[in-house]
Amino acid sequence: MLRFTVLSGLFMATIAPSAFAATDIKEDPSCAEVNYSYAATRSSWFYSAKLYDVRSDGSLKQIAEMRFDQDTSYFHDLRKKEWARGNRTNWSLLDVDGPKYRSCTLIGEDTEKGKKVKHYRMTRHLDPYVAYGDVWIWSEGKRFVRAQRRFMDQNQANLKFGTTAGTIMEIFNYDPTTGLAPGGPYEDE
Repeated sequence: MLRFTVLSGLFMATIAPSAFAATDIKEDPSCAEVNYSYAATRSSWFYSAKLYDVRSDGSLKQIAEMRFDQDTSYFHDLRKKEWARGNRTNWSLLDVDGPKYRSCTLIGEDTEKGKKVKHYRMTRHLDPYVAYGDVWIWSEGKRFVRAQRRFMDQNQANLKFGTTAGTIMEIFNYDPTTGLAPGGPYEDE
């Protein structure tokens, strides 16, 4: 465990040193593995994620798609025609008022598609949105398999993301072909 903590600290320092130097805000130690996995996910080249509205009956309806290549992120809100382009470096482990992931608890371990997966529960902050969340992480590769957010302000989430019950499921795909730039059209930058 000590080796994992030291390695995750070194990894975090190499990917976002400026985020830690400008503030006294610290990460929540209970979220070390979640933070490491989030950083590994967001640092991956050529991957994608689909966002789903989790309906009150538990069914999923896709509401958005994200793709990431070496330098660019692409986001498509399915309520719109265009894809939005952005810079890949816009992610951080910290929110304006503290760590993005807080109060993490390991719920259990399971196997999916022949690989071990760890399930954590936490609170997720991304100003101005706060959500209770669950994240499933590949035990070996330390990247997100999926993440679910149940927003504290359900109406805010419904308006912003197009959800019906204030809950989003994000499912990740690390096949490099899924991270290729979409054909457009694009919003004006």
